[in-house]
Amino acid sequence: MNRARGKGPICGIENCRSRRYDEGEDGYLYCENGHRKGDLVIGQDEDDYTDAARDRTRKKKKEDGLEKFSKYYKGPSALDLHLKSLQLILRHQVWFLVHDKGLPAELEQVVFDLWTLRILKFETRLEDNGANGSRSQSQTFSTSQSEAESEDELSRTMPRDGKLKAVPNLIDSLALCYLGIITLRLPVTPGDIYQWVTDGKLAYRRAIKYVPLPMRDRLPATYHAVLDPNTNLTLERFYDTVSTSANGLEKEHGIVWPALNVPLLLFRCIKELALPLELYDSTMWLGKYLNYDFTLHAVHTISFGVRRLPEAQLMACLVVCVKLMYPFDDQIRSPRTASEPAAAVIDWEEWHRHISSTETKSRQGYDQYTSQELLEQDENGVFTMSKDQLDQYLDFYQDSFLDEARIEKETENRKELYEMFPINFQNGSKPPLSDRSTVGDQERLDTIKAVHGSFKPQRVIKDEDADQRDIRPGQLYKLYRKEDDLPISAKRFYTEIGKLAGLDMEMLVNAVFFTEKKMAKWRNEQRKERRNERG
Repeated sequence: MNRARGKGPICGIENCRSRRYDEGEDGYLYCENGHRKGDLVIGQDEDDYTDAARDRTRKKKKEDGLEKFSKYYKGPSALDLHLKSLQLILRHQVWFLVHDKGLPAELEQVVFDLWTLRILKFETRLEDNGANGSRSQSQTFSTSQSEAESEDELSRTMPRDGKLKAVPNLIDSLALCYLGIITLRLPVTPGDIYQWVTDGKLAYRRAIKYVPLPMRDRLPATYHAVLDPNTNLTLERFYDTVSTSANGLEKEHGIVWPALNVPLLLFRCIKELALPLELYDSTMWLGKYLNYDFTLHAVHTISFGVRRLPEAQLMACLVVCVKLMYPFDDQIRSPRTASEPAAAVIDWEEWHRHISSTETKSRQGYDQYTSQELLEQDENGVFTMSKDQLDQYLDFYQDSFLDEARIEKETENRKELYEMFPINFQNGSKPPLSDRSTVGDQERLDTIKAVHGSFKPQRVIKDEDADQRDIRPGQLYKLYRKEDDLPISAKRFYTEIGKLAGLDMEMLVNAVFFTEKKMAKWRNEQRKERRNERG
């Protein structure tokens, strides 16, 4: 035999300690005791180990079907279960709108008709699932497969070409509720929808708790996450979904959406913000001049624009009229007659004090948080809370995020652990306040009287008495392109009207600025027409 180069490791076979290997005629390496390198000699186990128990476990798993299949659904079965779960949540949303908020009962039928049209695109896929539903193997799959397939379905965004291809989610259900409200022309704004969602009254946050546990346990992970969002609802996503759904339903099924109920919505804004009634006519006329019909229309662009939202158009017209007649700067503008709306000047400091007093009265002396404030709390805010505020904070999260149904299904050991640290509502803490609490008619009337009583008269200067230094209402009109450009009084007004209408500050500023540019274009066209008539 030829010796191998170098020395290898200890042989280790049958306690052989040889470190020297030689190459044999067959090409293998052998140690000094004749053991071939790589062989393993297994001796008799002193403990007489047997793997019978392991074999029994494998046999049991195989008999129960746990080795090959999972309890989660996949493909069409998962989609069918997701749509049924979402429809159940939609029923809770409609129930709240009809029975708790007093909207007409016809809303239920309208929303469910829209829901039927919304999921009509998945009819073929669900029928294929029904044909194969008798085979149990088609309704089970591994977790990795479920996540991959459901993520592929949910990653498809809804296009603007009028085809409703994306799998609906919770924002889609809210959008259908709002489209039903528009169809019946009810004086409800997206701000109301957003506020009810934030307060936890309208099913969105932890909406999956309305789905029974047997259905939840068979939802794939991605579908489960869709029904249990970990982020708060944003107004931009809500408007985007409403516009996209309305666009798709209009193109695919020929639905023509009615205009907003402008008279009721405008009167509601003027009443709740305690504004002068003269703004009603001026806002209506401005919308007519700018050719606003305050209606949802189908668009072909990829992204929605705030300028096309009828709610933004209406609020922008109202803000422009306020800036024309009751500007937010300190310039003195003298009207020609005492009958002009600008003859009265709004004291915006007094206006803010009276409007904000509504929230103070709703707290009734309690140092409580609103739902929005509780959702925005961070660790620094928690450490500065009082005892009552901390109780309110914990109670809010128990009611919003804790799964009581899941606790009932826990094992006895876990139940005993929960009983050692009870978290029931035993301290009598009050629920979170709403950002816009319900105010009685008499209280609203008192606020309007107080605000209007703070108006200041403006000196009237006739044309023959005016000089070049006198400024008329509408002159020196200020354009605010960004939020930072707003004076403090304008920022407060924009905040209040944005809460009511459901527009964040950036959306409202952009909508007002676009309306102002369109108004300037209309004025230039009018001047050009007058010059042509004279020439």
